[in-house]
Order: sequence, then structure tokens, then C-alpha cells
Amino acid sequence: MNPSSVLPLIFASVARDVVLRVFMLDPHREYYQRQIEAATGQPIRAIQRELDRLTSIGLLYRRTEGNRAYYQVDMQFPLFPELRSMVLKTVEPEERLRGMLACDDAVRLAFLCSAEGRVLVVSAGGKRPSLNEPGPFSIEVLSTDDFVRALTENRAALDPFLVGGVDLLGRRDDVIWRRIEAAGYSIKKKKGVP
Repeated sequence: MNPSSVLPLIFASVARDVVLRVFMLDPHREYYQRQIEAATGQPIRAIQRELDRLTSIGLLYRRTEGNRAYYQVDMQFPLFPELRSMVLKTVEPEERLRGMLACDDAVRLAFLCSAEGRVLVVSAGGKRPSLNEPGPFSIEVLSTDDFVRALTENRAALDPFLVGGVDLLGRRDDVIWRRIEAAGYSIKKKKGVP
């Protein structure tokens, strides 16, 4: 049996599976309903139902700001480590890598050039992410300063990632993203990234 088809069977709901996947792959971030809808392709009503269920059992926190509700996983939830482990074991290699990078405090951005199997990680101080297994990917690391400098001085080195690649983490609120846009790049998010 394909590992990626196991969780929907265990959870008896495709919607619950994809909602859990969003939170387990990047547990430090909070999301609002429309972000989850866009990332998963599930109808908003299904997303709302699963968010209500996961909040009622204490796995998710809910806070409102204006007319928007934000949700974030409670990493102190007793089953959080097991749920995260199950998700990481059953997702595709790109998602597994995303899940590992998202929990590394030094990692700010990550771009995948799938045609070449290369990943560019932008990290604080150029710190290499601590990955148990990078999977089938070759990891390249640039410090934040080197990345910003390359946006103007060495664009050819970034083009495989910023023209032909995809955004693995979806951290569009990072200030570096303004520099990427100012340099004229428009990068697609990897499917499933809020």
C-alpha cells in the first residue's frame, strides 16, 4: 500500500488528513481558513468542520482578529509528536523535507528546483539545516545577506530556484520576500503550501 494513502484511511476523512498535514508540516505557523482552503483544494465547509473538530479536542488553538479566525497547532497536545511523526512518514519526499525545514529555527526560506533535485535554503548566518535525511535532494545553503546580494549581483545562480523552481515554505511575510519581488521574481508555491 502506498504510504500517502494510509492517513485518510486511519482518519476516515480526506479533509481531516489534508488539514492535519498543513499543521503538522509547519507547526509553528498559524493559518486562517482561506489559506488552508487554497493549499488543500478542499471546500471551505469541510475545512471549517475539521478545524472545529480539531479545536474541540484541543489539538488546535483558535484566535480571532477582526472577522478572521486563525488556527495554530498546540505542540503540547499529548499526541502531537505521534501525529507529526505519522504525517512525516506518509507524505511525499518534498513535503517531508518541508516539514523538517519548517521546524529549523535558522531556516527563513526554501526553494525547490525539482528538475534538478536541488533545494536552496536561505538561513540566518548561512547555518546548514539539521536534517536527518534530506531525501533525494541536494541542499545548497545561502546566508540571508548572501541571498540578498545574489538577487542583484548573481541572478543566474538563483534563476533555477526563483524562475524554474517553487517556494517550499510559503513564508511570504518574511521581509526578504519584498526583495525577491523587487528583483522581479514571481515564484509559485509548491502545491499544498499555504
